[in-house]
This record gives sequence, C-alpha cells and structure tokens, in this order.
Amino acid sequence: MWMVIGEQRGTPADPDQRSAQFTHMAEVTRQSPGFVRGWWGADDDDPELSHALVVLDTLDNARALKRMVEANVTGVRLRLMEIGVAVDGAS
Repeated sequence: MWMVIGEQRGTPADPDQRSAQFTHMAEVTRQSPGFVRGWWGADDDDPELSHALVVLDTLDNARALKRMVEANVTGVRLRLMEIGVAVDGAS
C-alpha cells in the first residue's frame, strides 16, 4: 500500500468552515481508484496549515491521486510513501 501525504496553507480558522473544507476534500478523494482510507486535519502548531494522509492500494493509484491534486489545488505539497509496516493499537 501507498500513502499520499499532503500539506496546504489556507485552512479556515472557523471550525465549521474547516470541517466543511475537510469533508469536501474527503468526498472528492474517496472517489479515487484504489482509495483505502484517509485523514484530514489542521496542524496543532500552525492552525492555518492542514494535513492529509491518504492510503491507496497501489503506487499507480497514489501517483494518479497526486497528479490530480497537483493539477487542481494551488499551494499544495505532496509526497508519496510506501507503507512498509502497519501496526494496529492494542485491543
């Protein structure tokens, strides 16, 4: 599996606006081929900065999502990471 790690400035300060922005980003992203899971949130140290972590099933699908976001979103920084080990919390 692969993860797209994203960082973008311009996160709304208003919690309702921020939630609406993240919800929209999640709805668009979850339609991507190979989507497995994702997280969106504001940086605790810099609330104007948002982060996204999106897991996809293959490198090709991760690259496709990265290209789509870069073509449609300004000021975003994206990285791809191969997931080498995954660990779940204690049950």
